[in-house]
Amino acid sequence: MPTLNELKLRLGIALLTAKDAPLGEIAIPGLILGFLSHWLVFIRGEHLKPAPGYFLATLTTPSVIALTLVRYLHFTRARALAATAVGWLSYFVALYSSMLVYRVWFHPLRHFPGPRLARLSQFWGVLKTAPKTDNFRHLDRLHEQYGEYVRVGPNLLSVSDPDLVEPMHNTHTKFTKAEWYDAGHPLTSLHQMRDRAEHDKRRRAGWDKAFTTKSLRAYDSRVVKYADLLIGQLRKRSGQVVNATDWFLWYGFDVMGDLAFGRSFDNLAQARSHEYIEVMHAAGSSGGSLTSVPWLIQLSTLIPRSLNPLAKLTTYAERAMRERRGTKPAEPDVMSHLLEGGRFYPSATRDDHLLAGDARLLIVAGSDTTASTLVYAFYNFAARPEVAARIREELVAAGIRGDEDVSVTALQNLVFMNAVINETLRLHPPVPGGVYRHTPREGVVIKGHKLPGGVKIIGPHHTVQRSPRAFVRPLEFIPERWTTQPELVLNKNAWFPFSIGKFSCIGKQLALNELRTVIAKVLLNFDVALAPGETGRELLEESKDMFTLINGKLELVFTERKSPSASVGSPSTSVGEAGTATTPPPAGEGVVAAQ
Repeated sequence: MPTLNELKLRLGIALLTAKDAPLGEIAIPGLILGFLSHWLVFIRGEHLKPAPGYFLATLTTPSVIALTLVRYLHFTRARALAATAVGWLSYFVALYSSMLVYRVWFHPLRHFPGPRLARLSQFWGVLKTAPKTDNFRHLDRLHEQYGEYVRVGPNLLSVSDPDLVEPMHNTHTKFTKAEWYDAGHPLTSLHQMRDRAEHDKRRRAGWDKAFTTKSLRAYDSRVVKYADLLIGQLRKRSGQVVNATDWFLWYGFDVMGDLAFGRSFDNLAQARSHEYIEVMHAAGSSGGSLTSVPWLIQLSTLIPRSLNPLAKLTTYAERAMRERRGTKPAEPDVMSHLLEGGRFYPSATRDDHLLAGDARLLIVAGSDTTASTLVYAFYNFAARPEVAARIREELVAAGIRGDEDVSVTALQNLVFMNAVINETLRLHPPVPGGVYRHTPREGVVIKGHKLPGGVKIIGPHHTVQRSPRAFVRPLEFIPERWTTQPELVLNKNAWFPFSIGKFSCIGKQLALNELRTVIAKVLLNFDVALAPGETGRELLEESKDMFTLINGKLELVFTERKSPSASVGSPSTSVGEAGTATTPPPAGEGVVAAQ
């Protein structure tokens, strides 16, 4: 099978023999080669990693051909330019015409419903979501219009069928990670490893040890330390309007900075965002809109680092990683275990890319996911004071009346608090748009739905977890569905805010520890209310999907309570029946985002 470069070379040879041929004849080889390029090259295999090479070849090949015609075949400059332009243009006309015909009439996904323009190009989705960076809302709307199986791109199927979650993500699934994970190559991370054996090996090389029960206990003091710092800052602002989105984001970043690099970002101490947050969100804004066209993200590797938001994020992670290697923190952190695992790749450069990628993964996935869940949880506490009152009751009943009683282990078995976390994660998953997979080569049948082999598929968390086939009254915040009203959960597999199976989040317990600690300490110390005029609109309608969810502003008022356990009693209203579960349900899947 000829390679793309061989096909382009043949085009060049055809042009070399065309000194005196009519320009119309010159177009014929270009048309043939364009058609063959599609059917023999682009329709097969993966093309994300070589995308920068394709782009550079597209820019430079016409000049090389024209110069060759002038220098070696004695074409006039005008004739050389005309012949090259006709040949090159005919090549791309044939290439893209063949693509469009195939996508509309011959593609394996042609029978699935969806917007007509989505069949032709993935850029249709980019144009729809770029203004607000709201890919997950875009998918919500499409599923509402077309059903559970929607063709949202030429080779991309979005599925909100709850029955697909388990076969798509379970331990023995035949679905594989899509080439989407290669975006940003050569930088990589545990999250981006597509080969299951390599992923498992990397988990054993430090990651698993970093999240054992013993290791987690070593992190507890830092989880509590930054929660106390948050409480201190909110106490200074008692009764004032504050942007809760910022404060919870700063907490998440400070904890993960300490655990990844051995030092805090000092967001809480300085009450302002560290430069890294700005760099990360700028990179997320660039990448978030292009998530469905990862080859464009790969093309960004050609942009000078000083001008590239995605590269700036990488540069910072690399610099921080170099500094971390030269220090030994007073207390073990996650990176301690990764460094102790030794070199993973024989190449030092490749290994440096992996460590920088893993450091970036820890910060981005660990901070945004925790912060997002806290913001939505406290929105519900402010909008539904009875929920906060119920948690205070549960804390007091467990002997936790003040800060001195709060410990990570003391909070683990609080049933209603876990239920609130579960329900928050269900309605507002930190990775709302989901992750990309390839169907097995032979295809797969799910509940009578036949999915073709070799196509990309995405199961948007936000849409699936609000499916009426998975949850009764799916749009309502009902923590009791996880305790005394299990009949409100129709398909427990549809709750997967951080995925399941081998690629699920390794840091789930750390995330739970952070969430419970902050919720307990803040609710014991403060009454929480929406600021005057605050409706939650920005949070609910303007949060951005940058793979992880970047929350819109939420203004709250935290008013210090006279004593931590004051006014704890039965609320006058309730979101549901209280009850007690013998075994607390899981309340999240982790600090490392879904893979």
